[in-house]
Amino acid sequence: MSYVIALMEKEAGLGYRLAGVDVRETPTSEEMGRQAKSLSRDPGVRLVILDEDLFRGLPDALQRTLEENRSPLFVPVPSLPLRKGAPRPEEYVARLIRRAVGYQIRIRR
Repeated sequence: MSYVIALMEKEAGLGYRLAGVDVRETPTSEEMGRQAKSLSRDPGVRLVILDEDLFRGLPDALQRTLEENRSPLFVPVPSLPLRKGAPRPEEYVARLIRRAVGYQIRIRR
């Protein structure tokens, strides 16, 4: 079992595969939810990377459960390319940091 697993659509998972990450294809939000629940009970998994589009299709209660889980840590990431209306990269990073440390930060360029 891999410590890092990505739950992605086929195309989005290609880059993760090239980086050596174990990718499990999840064409729908329902499939992602089923696999995420299964992985949440696996003590060997440390980090689960989630396709943000599919993640936002999960029921709110399951999204909160996954976001609050600490082992493994579930991290939704946007699929590339970023679509119109998606948060800017610095906003997304600030949101991840706020979630991890509990403080709001402002990123300057």
